[in-house]
Amino acid sequence: MNKPKSEIYSNSECVYVSVNVSNPLWGKVVLVLGNLFILTIIGLGIIWQIPQMTICFLLLFISLIKYSLWNFCGCENLIINTRSVSYQHNYGLFKTRYVTKRLQSRLIISHSLYKNCPGCVLCSFGSYKQIDNTPFELYNMTFPMVEADAKYLNTLIEKLFIDDMSKRYDLPQIILN
Repeated sequence: MNKPKSEIYSNSECVYVSVNVSNPLWGKVVLVLGNLFILTIIGLGIIWQIPQMTICFLLLFISLIKYSLWNFCGCENLIINTRSVSYQHNYGLFKTRYVTKRLQSRLIISHSLYKNCPGCVLCSFGSYKQIDNTPFELYNMTFPMVEADAKYLNTLIEKLFIDDMSKRYDLPQIILN
């Protein structure tokens, strides 16, 4: 498997993460062959004038094309700030809307090793409930990240929360003009 490509950058208020798909060539070839096979059956259904077969395989093709787009040019976008985590899936031809999950307290990031690609991890984001202080999961990343990128992401998020805390507990600015 190829090493996953991720882009991570930050301004003073948010951390932006974009992780692209990195599937092997043989998987992409199998998807292309499956799409061509189903398109052939749809064409035969049109030529032989069998509408039930055409409709069934057209529905199968629509579900397979979404899966194929995700595996060819899929991209996962995250926006993390001190109040929320937002995520979006980009399929290449279309994007889902951003889904925003509010943080009730500090953000927790956990890593799990990705078996198919050594040196890669899957990130999971969570928080604590305010009522009983139990942890709950906000979002699981679909695509793996290189361990160095995951550590860099942790560093940026920790800096974001430390800067937010220092702004809240800092003395007010006094201007003598």
